[in-house]
Amino acid sequence: MKTAAIIAGVGLMMLGTVAQAQTSGTPGSPFPNAAPHEVQMINGVPCRTILDRESNTRVPVQCASQAGMIGMDPTTTGSVLVAPRAAGAPVSGTPASAFPTAAPHEIRVINGVPCRTVLVQGTDQRVPVECAR
Repeated sequence: MKTAAIIAGVGLMMLGTVAQAQTSGTPGSPFPNAAPHEVQMINGVPCRTILDRESNTRVPVQCASQAGMIGMDPTTTGSVLVAPRAAGAPVSGTPASAFPTAAPHEIRVINGVPCRTVLVQGTDQRVPVECAR
């Protein structure tokens, strides 16, 4: 009887692992091009992450919320970048800044690059929507 309970428990754990794996790497998943280690659940929301080398933590860059995808696809280039900011110019809040309409709390530095972020509803995480060069 004990053996059957152990086998059943292991089977349920494996099912949970399979369900989590479906958020990445398959054509029907929210992140078909993401490696499994790149996808993390944040307050029940699957998010694709990148490694921030400066803090050695994973930062969400795209989340599959009820409103659809939020954030930027880490594999795209050009379309999510804004013009380089002038030397010495503030990052946000002034006409000469990289993000003139962004509030200071919306700016996060990811791998040394300032990015304007948005809050993913239902979580306490911010994801970048555009980054300065």
